[in-house]
Amino acid sequence: MQELWRGNANAWECDELGHMNVRFYIAKAMQAVGTLCDLAGMRHAFRADAIATLIVRELQVRYLAECHAGVPLVIHGGVTGTSDDGVELALVMEHTVKQRPAASFLIRLDHCDPRTGKAFDWSARLRDGLEALRIERPAEMTPRTLTAATPRDDISLALADTLGMAVTGRGRFLAEDADIFGRMRAEAAIGKTSDSVIHFRDGFPEEWSAHGEGEALELGGALLEARIVYRRLPRAGDGYLMRSGLIGANENVRSLVHWMLDPVTGQPLWSIEGVACMMDLKARRLFKTPPDRLEELRSKAIKGLSV
Repeated sequence: MQELWRGNANAWECDELGHMNVRFYIAKAMQAVGTLCDLAGMRHAFRADAIATLIVRELQVRYLAECHAGVPLVIHGGVTGTSDDGVELALVMEHTVKQRPAASFLIRLDHCDPRTGKAFDWSARLRDGLEALRIERPAEMTPRTLTAATPRDDISLALADTLGMAVTGRGRFLAEDADIFGRMRAEAAIGKTSDSVIHFRDGFPEEWSAHGEGEALELGGALLEARIVYRRLPRAGDGYLMRSGLIGANENVRSLVHWMLDPVTGQPLWSIEGVACMMDLKARRLFKTPPDRLEELRSKAIKGLSV
């Protein structure tokens, strides 16, 4: 695999749980995508004057180890597949000193006109450049709990209402959420979700109770893996509405689905399937859900809900 990014976890990228927030893993991965484009011969893919770029259509991430402020990190990766107008990339972020994986990313992108967003075929030169970066898919890519469901084509605000999905987030996309072309950056999907998920009472009742009683957090919800399906990339100034539901739980993890919708049209912007655990914030390890709480969680699961 090629080295594609090298840096660290900044203090301002860490959240209330004391580790780097989920969005910044993806932000660093997207910098690595830019380096891979350079190596493939697509040097200006993410400049304002680009004649072609890559747009993310689906991303799977596994969070394998915490990253605390200041820790040195490195990302290696390569190409695991191509189509006429798309590419699949596998990236692994590692703790540089400990030489252990911190996260893995499987990213599917389209080769697009940067202004219209329409996909078009690779040139022979770029196809050869991508093939020169071909690797076998690393073992760290394999999902543990995520489902393999085909992305549904019926997501809407009306269906969210019918299924009884909770209202968990509402807001606007800001200038800092947009890329050089004015579209929402890939990490904004998980970022807006992270900003709102505390409102998902059915998914994280432990945190909800602690906040309600004014207690210091002893347990915090930590995302272990996620699958993001990007359906439409909004622009700065657009609004969003987030709806959430549980799809399953066991003593170690709980599985959730979030739909981010256009609040005016009710059409989907993206959908996310996430697998999270409750983390003991003092011991810094997974907290097993007791039987009575597990029964409560399972009673809230929404049958038929998917990404």
